[in-house]
Amino acid sequence: MICGRPTLAVLVAFVIAACAACGASAAPTPASVPTPTASPASAAATNLGATNPPRSPSPSSTPRVSPVPVPPKPTGVSFEEKRVGDDAATTEITQSVRWGAPGSEGVEIRVYGVTECVAKPENPSPDTHGPCLVEHTPLPASVRTLLGTAPASDGVVSWTWTGTFDCEVGLAYDPGGPAYHAVVLAAYGASGHSIFAIAEAGGWSQPGPDDIVC
Repeated sequence: MICGRPTLAVLVAFVIAACAACGASAAPTPASVPTPTASPASAAATNLGATNPPRSPSPSSTPRVSPVPVPPKPTGVSFEEKRVGDDAATTEITQSVRWGAPGSEGVEIRVYGVTECVAKPENPSPDTHGPCLVEHTPLPASVRTLLGTAPASDGVVSWTWTGTFDCEVGLAYDPGGPAYHAVVLAAYGASGHSIFAIAEAGGWSQPGPDDIVC
């Protein structure tokens, strides 16, 4: 019996060691534990904040400034002449030009006398006549004399003088200024002026053999 006790103790120690080894092998190793991963949405959000710089605002486009158009040609135009007195030397004469449009603020109407009878033929036949001015006739500054100005909103320009006129011209005119054969007007603005409108075309006449010239 004395010889059998050490053997039993050895067996018990062997069993305990074996159980400890089994428990150690059953425990998961750190490498086998799954690593947590971020969801696609959170990863995208993290990457957006970490790698993409903030977008700078796009430069605003320069606004296009439309050119200011020239005023339109005056319409509804009329010419009028009034005389007060019977003596040629002291008669007061007033000429007026009226228009219906334009009437815009910032637009000025300028009225000119045309100092040449530009539409008269060079050698008209006897006993013929016609206007001194027709549409689409060039009017350089050299054949224009300023008669009056007014804001477009006024609708009328008038000028007055005292004295006589040359019957060969056809239109009365101020003796202190050049004679004029026709009257035109244009609308002026910051960007230029309209084409001219005829207020009074005037007229020329070539006397016949039996006509008496004044």
